[in-house]
Amino acid sequence: MEYDNDDNTWRRPSTPKVEHSKCNSIPKRSTTLAVVVLGLAVLSCLLGYCVLSETLPYESKTLRVVVILFRHGARTPTSTYKSDPFKNYQWPDGLGSLTNAGKLQLYELGKKYRSYYANFIPEEYYDKDVYVRSSDKSRCMMSAYTFLAGLYPPTERQMWHPEILWQPIPVHSLPRHLDNIVAGTKPCKEFKAMYQEHLAEKDADPKFSDLFDYLSKYTNQTMRSILEVDFLYSTLQTEQEAGLKIPDWTKNVFPNKMRMPFMLSLALLSYNETLQRLHIGSLLGEVKDSFDEIATHTNLDSQRSLYIYSGHDVTVVALWRALGYNELLEPEYGASIVLELHEDVEQSNFFVKAFYRNNTKVEVPMELKLPFCEDPCMYDQFKQHLTKLIPVDWEAECKNV
Repeated sequence: MEYDNDDNTWRRPSTPKVEHSKCNSIPKRSTTLAVVVLGLAVLSCLLGYCVLSETLPYESKTLRVVVILFRHGARTPTSTYKSDPFKNYQWPDGLGSLTNAGKLQLYELGKKYRSYYANFIPEEYYDKDVYVRSSDKSRCMMSAYTFLAGLYPPTERQMWHPEILWQPIPVHSLPRHLDNIVAGTKPCKEFKAMYQEHLAEKDADPKFSDLFDYLSKYTNQTMRSILEVDFLYSTLQTEQEAGLKIPDWTKNVFPNKMRMPFMLSLALLSYNETLQRLHIGSLLGEVKDSFDEIATHTNLDSQRSLYIYSGHDVTVVALWRALGYNELLEPEYGASIVLELHEDVEQSNFFVKAFYRNNTKVEVPMELKLPFCEDPCMYDQFKQHLTKLIPVDWEAECKNV
């Protein structure tokens, strides 16, 4: 991962091709050549070990709590557009549904975290160890279940059917109209008013005029908002991922020219501290409470060591921005942010680490340097930052009462 300074965005570097070495017999023509070849073989093995060692279970004697927030897996389109040649396409599971590829992505992500935290997360699932919360959207719920299938394969004791290597693990959620924690879809008057104000400001930016005109012409519908670009971008992306040939006119704008307004639309839901308080502040409150229980040694009987949240791209972006990052972000399917609470027993204090994976193919998550915190980020400093973003009375701040 690296920063793209020219447009203030986050992007992935191209993935280098890995060539696998083959073992060949040592040439007999020259002893010197044989020594060189043998030396290179040994060096290759050592380098291979170094790469492998990075994926071995994460070792940490200080780790106390892990919070994992991820985006759901690959899905079908949630919407279409007037000139869409596939608007009548029969998606097997309907619009907005998790695909088989999406199920596999989150299963693999669960396996990766199982391997990564093998020395922290117990092999057997135990209800008091972990709490899972999801958006009420089916694709998020299903992603949570497939993630858990990879994270907690049943041990011999937990096998309840000889042919099913899976065990039921509870996933909690709130109805859409009540969820101000993961999906952020509970009505909030103040949030709606402020969001629409910022959206109107961005939509009026002259730099989007040509793009809006072009998209309006070829979609046969009015496209005058980055939110509309957001939905169209996602539709084209999911159709392309499904192997459908999207129209030739899209080549001039998709994905490159549409990516920035798409990412800006995602960011707009958590664009400033007030929007963050109202959109993801309640989730941050849960993170703070779970860390506080360990840091203050309270509620010893109910302390958990693992918290899992299954959400959307905007959920990942909101947490990203709440952690102090202003770079625009395009979380891929299964992108995840991890927050860890550590205890330094000798110093009698706690500190926080943060990590990011932009997709489920990443083997080792990338550690983040929190911009508001020194390194190591002491928990008191981390909590001070979170407290600014956690509403005291969400309903009152929303002006719903």
